[in-house]
Formats: sequence, structure tokens, C-alpha cells
Amino acid sequence: MNISPIIREKSIKLLSGFANNNDSLAPMVLKDAISNTAIVATYKKEGGKDDAREKAIEEYGTGVVWLFGIPALKKLFDKSVYGIFKLNPDFDIRILKDENYLNNIKQNLSMETNSILQEQKEVFKSLNEKNSLLKNFTNSQVYKGLFVSKFAITTSICALALAALVKYKQKTTQKRIERDCYKNLASEVLLNKSVNKASNFQKFNKTEKQENKNSKSISFKGLGELFMYNPIANNSLLDVSIAATRLRHGRKGERGEIGMKEAFQIIFIYLLAKPIQMAFEFVGEKLKMPISLDPMVLFSKDIKNTLTQAGDVIRNNDFIAQVKNNKGKVANVLKEGALDKILELARQDINNPLLDVLDKNGAIQILKDKKGNKQAISYLKRFDENAIVKTMLDINKTNKFIDNIKSIKAYKVFAVFANIAIAAWATGVLQPKLVILMRKLTHNGDNRNPAIVEQEKMMKLQAHQG
Repeated sequence: MNISPIIREKSIKLLSGFANNNDSLAPMVLKDAISNTAIVATYKKEGGKDDAREKAIEEYGTGVVWLFGIPALKKLFDKSVYGIFKLNPDFDIRILKDENYLNNIKQNLSMETNSILQEQKEVFKSLNEKNSLLKNFTNSQVYKGLFVSKFAITTSICALALAALVKYKQKTTQKRIERDCYKNLASEVLLNKSVNKASNFQKFNKTEKQENKNSKSISFKGLGELFMYNPIANNSLLDVSIAATRLRHGRKGERGEIGMKEAFQIIFIYLLAKPIQMAFEFVGEKLKMPISLDPMVLFSKDIKNTLTQAGDVIRNNDFIAQVKNNKGKVANVLKEGALDKILELARQDINNPLLDVLDKNGAIQILKDKKGNKQAISYLKRFDENAIVKTMLDINKTNKFIDNIKSIKAYKVFAVFANIAIAAWATGVLQPKLVILMRKLTHNGDNRNPAIVEQEKMMKLQAHQG
């Protein structure tokens, strides 16, 4: 069956996103979508319509903010604020940390003749110049300030939005309880209690508002580069804020459920995603089906020749050295000058198969023209030497079993979606089932949300006493 090249390319990119548990939101989006649907369905069946309504608002609403809020706000920040200061939002401020590294990048960039890199040359050239608007600060200082500000502002806005959503969810249930309670008890108290009942309702609302007013705002302290550069780590901060907000505003009887739900979320969405992936990779190696390379590599055209030629380039240039750390453990590192060799390879032939694999595996970034032709390596992204070394080792590892490439591809697809399925099942099926079981054991077999049940009891009691 012939597949359209465009559809094939988009499918591979999508699979690549799902496979990347290091810094891609794609697997989290899919896990969250499946999990949320399962959670709402379970609570609708077991806990009733109010429980399901709350879960739908909370899970889908927080999911949208959690997964898409930060990227959208960052794009808005890039287009507006960076434009005001006439700076490039793609510049990686980690380049500024090491003066020797920065000077090496400048030297290599000065040897580039491709016009597509002219803007990047201007970026590096102007780093120590005074900013056009903030005359007391250099461009490099403004880059640092803008990046930290972007991280703090976008994360804080999303955290506040999530807190508001949790409060809104509870208020909708409160209003429904008030409406239903009034309707059901109206005939009973109509003659002599209607005025008092209305007064009691107002007091109840006033108490609820006062509790919300006394809540403390969310603060973020001691955040490092990991959170600012890695979207998954950045989103983990939002998850922490979600958990804190839910626990803080949790009603009587539901905090244990909230704690269990958040624990499952953190464990299976964050902590176990990478270990599960590594477990599948370990099994793959034992079965002579190494799958550590990105799908963008494994599913590219003429993959056998590409990996074979890339392996030859690695061998001929002797890029990797083995060193021992203080504990005597051997580690693979790039030899001194190896990065310069890679950049020289790019200047000689940007279509070099090794560069193609490094680019598709995310170790470097190759710029393309409007027609999609490769032009040059981007210097705005810091070169991650560990990622480069790992990619080279994975190339050599895969080349040993290159004849099994069809099986390797099939196992890669299985491993990607099995990883997602495990997390989605644990958070979307197992977790709510355990919560329902916990309710039954602690509330004489009652499946309903104990907080909602308690609210209904209080409302009925106040209505009768009014």
C-alpha cells in the first residue's frame, strides 16, 4: 500500500513525539486524554453524575491548561516581548555560561559562509552591546532576564488558572446542591421557613467565600535550568501546583482521594515514563532489536545505508573516548576537538549521513531553506555533547542488527504505545477503581463522593432548621 509522502512524514513526526519521554509533551497529551476519558467514565458509572461532572471539569480543564497553557503563553511572549527588545527568542542562554565554549562557537560561526546563518552571526556579535531600549544592560544580560521572566510569568499564570478551575469545579457542585435542595424541600418549608432558608443559604455561601479568600497564593522558589528548559519538567511544576491547590481546597472526606490521584499522576506520568522506556529498550537489545534511536531515524528512507554510512563516519573520525570518573566507572565522552570536526563536516557537506541522524535524533539542529533543503547547523541551540555521544553509540548499536530493521521498527511502535498504555491504564482505570474501593470500605459500601454527600446533608439540615 502506497502512503502519501506528506502523511508518512507527519505520522513519523507524531510517533517521534510519542516516543520522546525526555522533553516532548506528545506522550503526556495522549496519556492524559485517554486517562481523563477513563476517569470520567468510571466515576459516572460508580460515583454518580455529580462526581462525573466534577471530574470532567477538573480533568479536561486542567489538562488543557497543563498541556497547552505554557507553550501558548511562551509563543505569545516570544512574539511580543522579545520583539520589543529586538532579540532572538531562540537563543539558548546556557551558551553564555561558559566563556570558552562561547568563544569556540563564535570562532566556528565566523568560518561559516552560508547566508542563512547571517542573523545568528548578528546575534552573537551583538551580545556585549548595549540593548537598544535598556541602555544600562547588555543584550546578553537582557537575554538572561527575559528568559527567566518568561519562565516565571508563563508558569505562574497557568498555576493561577488551574487554581481558579479547581475552585470553579467545587462552586458548580455547590450551586447544584443548593438548587436541588431548595426544589426538593420547597413544599415542606414553603409556609413558614422560606425566608429563613434563603438566609441560611446566604450564610453558607458567605462562609465558603471566606474560606477561599484566606487561601495562600502559589510561589515558586529555587528553580534551576532543568525546569526552565525542559517542557516536561516545567509542566511538573504545574502538576505540583495542581496537587497543592486540590489538597488545600479539598473538601472534607476527599483529601485522601486527591492524594492518591496525584501520586498516581506523578509516578506514572513523570517518574516511570523514562524507566519504562529504558526497560523496553533493554528487552529490545536482548532480542537483537535495539530501539533507542528516534523514529525519525528508524523510519527514514534508505535507513540501512544511512546508518551504515553514519557508522563509517564515526569510525573514520574517532569521535568518542572512554574516561573513568572518581569511582572508576567508565563513561563515553566526545574527544577534545570532536565538536569542531562535526561542524567542519557540516561545512563540507550538510547532507552527511551522520549529521542527518544527529539532527533527526535531536542532538543537533539543522536549518533548512523555504524549499526544505538543508543549509547549516544552527548555533543558537547549545550543542549537547552527551546527546551527540549517545546518538553515535546508538548508531553503532543498531548497525550490529541492521538486518533486523523491520522487526526493530515494529518493536519500536509497540514499545512507544505500550509505555503510553501502561500509564493511561494506571492513572485512568486503576487509580479511580482504587478510590471507589476506598470509598466503599470507609463509607459502608457507598460509591459516592463523600464530600458531595456531606454537602447535601449539611444543606438539608440547614434548610430544615431554618
